Amino acid sequence: MTDSEKRLSHMPSSATLVPEAECPKLLKPAVGEKDCEYTAGCEKDDEFVSGRYKEDSLFAWMVVLAGCIQAMITLGASRAHGVYQEYYVIDEFAHMPTATVSWIGSVQNTTLNLCGVFVGILSQVYDTRIMCAAGSLVMGLAFILASFSTEVWQLVLTQGVMFGSAASFPYILGVTVPLQWIKKRRGLALALVYMGSGVGGMWISILTRSCIDTVGRAWSQRIIGCIVMVLGVGLSPLIASRRPTQRPQKLFDLSVLREWRFLFIAGSSFFAMAPNTIPYILLPTYTADVLKESSRLGSTLVTIINVSGIFGRFVAGVLSDRFGPVNMLIVWTLLAAYSQLGIWLPFANVPATIASATLFGVTGSSIVGMILNALSHQYGVTRITYISGLIYMSYSISSLVVVQTTSIMLDTVGHGVDYTWPIVYTGLLLVVAMVVLIVFRFKLSPKLALVV
Repeated sequence: MTDSEKRLSHMPSSATLVPEAECPKLLKPAVGEKDCEYTAGCEKDDEFVSGRYKEDSLFAWMVVLAGCIQAMITLGASRAHGVYQEYYVIDEFAHMPTATVSWIGSVQNTTLNLCGVFVGILSQVYDTRIMCAAGSLVMGLAFILASFSTEVWQLVLTQGVMFGSAASFPYILGVTVPLQWIKKRRGLALALVYMGSGVGGMWISILTRSCIDTVGRAWSQRIIGCIVMVLGVGLSPLIASRRPTQRPQKLFDLSVLREWRFLFIAGSSFFAMAPNTIPYILLPTYTADVLKESSRLGSTLVTIINVSGIFGRFVAGVLSDRFGPVNMLIVWTLLAAYSQLGIWLPFANVPATIASATLFGVTGSSIVGMILNALSHQYGVTRITYISGLIYMSYSISSLVVVQTTSIMLDTVGHGVDYTWPIVYTGLLLVVAMVVLIVFRFKLSPKLALVV
């Protein structure tokens, strides 16, 4: 048994795994000094945070609520892009290939996550409240400018690049800053934050469809832009970091890339988080092309994913606190893969599609929050914004590749109407992620009863 496994075997079930490199003690302790233990976050963390409000206080849960609403207007708006995708493909840009139109959503999602590492760096130097407010302001402006766009390339720049890069600030800060305030129920806190994306995806999808049908696409984007701007800027004062701002010794500290725990988490997120966007994008057009149903059903399916995701995130958070985020990630990824390969693929009918969307909403939409929870368990919260930014960067690359590859599959192999290979592709990526997580779990410890 290795030293790491010995430490794990004596660790309390509620402890949080933190690698030695993150602990305040020296990597090689002095004579007579005990090795740095895996504890529930480095205890020295509290010496570097503000003492005005304590962890797990009422204000701490207000920060969680603010993070929930920031996720609602950022990730929720991104999840609702499937409604715009359907309108662009079927109506406004029907003469263009699906792969070309898909650049709007794929670039939006890519920049939303790619800029995460820069948000992590800047959050160490600048006030997170100001960063959140500035990002929210530009995010709303991006939607308003998109309303005046008439070409795909213009929408790629506004609704894609501009919105995605600006939204990364309130999004990344909204999901990582609350981790600095919550210690006892961190899984539940993350679940509540990410439940916001499900709520946002639900009402923004419904509002977008209603606005497009009544006042048109342009006014729909102006209305959404004003809403996200007001909510984002108004709640920014609550996204307050507990750590004082200070310039880091290295702007890009890539030492974590050599840590095997980080590499396993990054690998699993690379394969698991990218397919997370595919059902949101494909289901609206799938209902029209394959099921021959109205666009209303497509919007309803996106809403079903978001509503079931609210329940799924809550359950995932509670179970992660009880059984460990890595253990639950394996189960959730397995069920997400089954929703694609076991339900959606073999049964091309409305009930099966609804069942697939529901199960995927419960499981697939929870994966991103559970991965962030696993990171906090492994590394504590001192540098969680920066480290999670690196994870989101890897996710952004895979997301761009997966979304575009899926669109090309649909246009070439599927001739725009056969969704078989895109569904298989999505499911197999989740299977690969599950295998990576299983190897990671047994590398942490072969003991099945251990909470990790």
